[in-house]
Amino acid sequence: MPAPRRPLAILAALGLAAAAVAGCAELPPFAVTSSGTQSLEVAIPADAPAVAVRVEMFNGPIEVRAGDPGRVAAVVTTRGVGASTAEAEADRAKIQVTLDANPDGSVLLRAVYQPNPASPNDRAASAVVEVPPAASLDLRTSNGAVRTSGVGGAVDVRTSNGPVTLADLGAGATVRTSNGAVEVAGGGLLDVETSNGRITIRGTDATVRAATSNADLSFEGTFSDGAQQLETSNNPITVRLPASASFRLDARTSNAAVIVEGFSITTSGAASRGSLQGSVGTGGPSITLRTSNAAIVVSAE
Repeated sequence: MPAPRRPLAILAALGLAAAAVAGCAELPPFAVTSSGTQSLEVAIPADAPAVAVRVEMFNGPIEVRAGDPGRVAAVVTTRGVGASTAEAEADRAKIQVTLDANPDGSVLLRAVYQPNPASPNDRAASAVVEVPPAASLDLRTSNGAVRTSGVGGAVDVRTSNGPVTLADLGAGATVRTSNGAVEVAGGGLLDVETSNGRITIRGTDATVRAATSNADLSFEGTFSDGAQQLETSNNPITVRLPASASFRLDARTSNAAVIVEGFSITTSGAASRGSLQGSVGTGGPSITLRTSNAAIVVSAE
């Protein structure tokens, strides 16, 4: 009498169960989202020596614009996730949003996913904020754009996978992002780093340190007398300056040319198609330009 084949049947059943589990694992863990907004406002102490506003969001954009001198106001949008609407709403309620002002003028707007602040996954928090015109800004998010306008203080931006647009800067900016373009307009120290994203700077008496990769880099306007450094790879660098500008140039690329248009440059050292060092006029800033496999163009407006 042949032996029963129950072990094979059990193995087959286990295989089907494993396949079913694997199939479920491929499905997204949360199919429903819940979003909502809340408005917050805080007064700035009248005797505060300065106003410094820090904003901390996640997986979403931050927009800041100039508002009333005596307050900071914000509209914060949060998103929770879950297997049902009720679960998503309950999940969103776990995102704590606070806005606090201190006597010294420092202000903190913060969104935190309480179960796991370091890894909120698919949850999100974004903000639109109005600040006093003279405020300085410290803006932190991830996977989201950052935009400011009309703010007179220094701006510090940290994000990832999102573009940054800063307009009407009065006291310079520091920008760190990745996989996103950066557009900056204003003066002061402009320290910009991204990757795989274009950098466009319109500067007024600006000191520029700008670096990206695999993307265009351009500057238009006036430099301060400080050292200027612009660097990218596999894409061109374009600099447009007033026809009256004086500067010292150190420009190098590979497999392409360095071109100077509208200026009379006195070269120093051995010049080649992809390398040019020299001076225009008398004095002025030193300008260092580096790229590869693309042209460098310095032209007069």
